[in-house]
Amino acid sequence: MHTTFLVIASVSGVILIISVMLQDSKNAGFSAAMGGSDTAQFTKGSREEFYDKITKISAIIWIGSCGVVAIMTWSG
Repeated sequence: MHTTFLVIASVSGVILIISVMLQDSKNAGFSAAMGGSDTAQFTKGSREEFYDKITKISAIIWIGSCGVVAIMTWSG
């Protein structure tokens, strides 16, 4: 069981890294906050929206599986 969660943590960590690297830069967000226009609007079903969803899901899975591995390791 411990090995299963280690594999899940490793795979979700790699997916998390790749999904973050594939996302576009969000530099326009700061200029929009200072009064400029925000040109990086997401359209429904856009590639950025897909990468954002994959990033969130893989981060939740990674954090959860790392927590389970830590508890299993700590408890013996």
